[in-house]
Amino acid sequence: MEQNHFEELEEVEVSDVKPEEEVEALKEYEKLLLAERDREDNEKALNLIKFGCFEQKEETVVDFSKLEKIVTPKKYKGLYTLYRNLDTMQLEFIAELIENNKGAEDERKDLKPYAYDVIYLEKMDEETYNAVCHAGKNNVSSWLSKLVICSDIITIVLWVISLFMLIASAIVASGSYTGVNIVIYAFANSATFIAAASIMTPLLVLMHIKYKKYKDQ
Repeated sequence: MEQNHFEELEEVEVSDVKPEEEVEALKEYEKLLLAERDREDNEKALNLIKFGCFEQKEETVVDFSKLEKIVTPKKYKGLYTLYRNLDTMQLEFIAELIENNKGAEDERKDLKPYAYDVIYLEKMDEETYNAVCHAGKNNVSSWLSKLVICSDIITIVLWVISLFMLIASAIVASGSYTGVNIVIYAFANSATFIAAASIMTPLLVLMHIKYKKYKDQ
């Protein structure tokens, strides 16, 4: 009886142990969550920069022990690395300021930064952040809307001028030419406007598609 009891306990202990595959899967799941958080923070940081929600300072000392580096596809402006303050959760862009005498033959590669250019991004709750993004995008959308309307007007005017030039040239040519020569003369005189209108039209269509996608976002 005692031996059977120990066998039952052993079976329970073995069944509680998770296979290595499940443990590894959990680790990958955590990595995905961290990567998604970094992606969202990078997007948030770029939006805050775009809408002017930041303060820029030159700091002689930065305590990197209180900062967590955020993995981003590339540095902001090729210089600034994104960090998260572990105490306040504030996002910061930091660039090292190094005097390396560019172009000099004795350029030093091992020089330490003499200071740091730090962009402190405004810390705000999710509701305020969404409101700022909405307001900022509405302002941009208004400007883009005016640009699209102006492009529409310019394209229509170009086609009207092209048609007018084509008809006027054909009328003038009818006094000196006949048949196909009238068409050739008319198209030759209005070719510049027709070419401009032909280039503007597909660009305008592309602009409308991009603008619609932007509004849908």
